[in-house]
Amino acid sequence: MPHRLITMLTEEQETALPHYRNKWRSIALLTEPINEEKVADVIKATYAISNYAEPEILFYVNPLEAIKQILTIRNFEIYIGHQIRCKFRKRIIDHLQHVIQRQLDADLFTRLRNQIQFPEFPYYPTEDQPQVSFFPIGVERCTESQLLADLNRPEFEFTNIYQFSQTLFRPAEASIWGCMFDFCISVLKLQHDQQKWRVLQDLIQECGFIFLFEKVCIVCERPCKLMFDSDNQLHGEGEPALRFTDGYGINARHGVLEQFANEFPASL
Repeated sequence: MPHRLITMLTEEQETALPHYRNKWRSIALLTEPINEEKVADVIKATYAISNYAEPEILFYVNPLEAIKQILTIRNFEIYIGHQIRCKFRKRIIDHLQHVIQRQLDADLFTRLRNQIQFPEFPYYPTEDQPQVSFFPIGVERCTESQLLADLNRPEFEFTNIYQFSQTLFRPAEASIWGCMFDFCISVLKLQHDQQKWRVLQDLIQECGFIFLFEKVCIVCERPCKLMFDSDNQLHGEGEPALRFTDGYGINARHGVLEQFANEFPASL
């Protein structure tokens, strides 16, 4: 693929960057209910572009409910198939990154990526000057930790629980890359795979939490509440920092999970 190497940004291009940061940060903070019809279309496109057959798509209100329900299915491992999150990342996100990176000077690529997450010069955290991420962080990590804690019960095999927690994917966590790709494609006019870029955009903008398996894609709602501290880490003072519409929540302080009992709906 022919490409041109960009070594520096113009003043006009630098000026455009905050618009894309703000756009994608807003997407990362969405708490509106998902549109199941749109999400189903996105999931089908995601599997197709990743060279997988169309999966069965299951919807749940939160990840804990999803895992508990799937674990009740006899021979659930055969039913859902192997996890494909890693392959998805390689085939879509890593592929887009590789194509974009080939068209930028190495130093510019690194600086631009850091500048998106840490807008203040020198665009990356240092020992003397720790910086605050412009994008919210810790949602996926804290959710995974909470799930492991909530499912640590004798009736569940840890290997099964771990299999699900490691497959958990919150597409909004990729908003930093969404911003990077959007800026490089829209402003710098870099070449890219249009289908994969469309799929990634739709995933980030339309989905809540998902578990990507070969035969089944498990989709969960977005949280209806997200709270962060001044460092953009998941944080709630005396209340869940993350909560779903059914009341299931995650208690975190400054990005670290707080271990105390959640109030589960009776159906759980």
